[in-house]
Amino acid sequence: MRGGWAGSLVVCALLGGAARPAHATPPRDGFLAPARPGNYAHLDAFTVGTQLGLENRADLEPGMSQLSTRAAGLISLPYADGSMNLDARVAVLTVGASAGYRWVYRNLDFDAGQPRSYEARSERESAGEMDTMGFGYAEGRVRLALPLDSFFLLSTLTRRFEDRRADTFDWYHADIHGGGWLTKEETVLLYRHRSFGAVGPLVRYMNVPKDGGRHDELHAGLVFMTRPGLVRPKHHDSDLVLAQVVGQPGGSFLNPEYGLQGWHVPLYVMLVYRATLALE
Repeated sequence: MRGGWAGSLVVCALLGGAARPAHATPPRDGFLAPARPGNYAHLDAFTVGTQLGLENRADLEPGMSQLSTRAAGLISLPYADGSMNLDARVAVLTVGASAGYRWVYRNLDFDAGQPRSYEARSERESAGEMDTMGFGYAEGRVRLALPLDSFFLLSTLTRRFEDRRADTFDWYHADIHGGGWLTKEETVLLYRHRSFGAVGPLVRYMNVPKDGGRHDELHAGLVFMTRPGLVRPKHHDSDLVLAQVVGQPGGSFLNPEYGLQGWHVPLYVMLVYRATLALE
């Protein structure tokens, strides 16, 4: 899941360009093309929830720069979230900001020395040892998107503030940290092809408040995206499927403190279907 929607900023960045001109057989990697201006509704179904987003895209300079404003509401098994988002793109560089509020109704707090593995979290969930927590958040981000012939490089630097309690499980990033400022740098290198979509590795660095200090984390995984074509390309409607698997190196292989405990493995696993409908 993710703040403002469900997953990571990879989803947010790449799905923004889902709509494109109609073709008899739209390429399955077409979501990597620049987004068309207009008003759009994004209808998302993901692993354990749904989201609705309303977006306006306005060209500042056709083919070169664009301003996007988006409102999103999400409801899922562990939390609900609402956010406002603004992004300005100039050529390959995008600068954006978001603000929102999250209500977590499956919250897990952790004291110093308390077991934090996915098995321990699963046991606490089974025993009903959860409470609720609401908090506001805000972030600024800078994103670089470089088309490289058969490849596509996407790199996003984010500075985010969350008014959460100390050392709670973060359903957004599938790790444990406290409230305050966090820094995140995420890079994805995608191999793209019109016949199947795009696939490639993801690497994420995070610096988070944790255990009364600061903590560095490294996450790594794989992303796959394709346009299935279930929505007819009429009036620039489109759709997209995203699959993402991320882990945190540590221990003998993967850090057991990372991941969504519901999967019973130390991994973040996400499957998303998005339909983008033009509002004309």
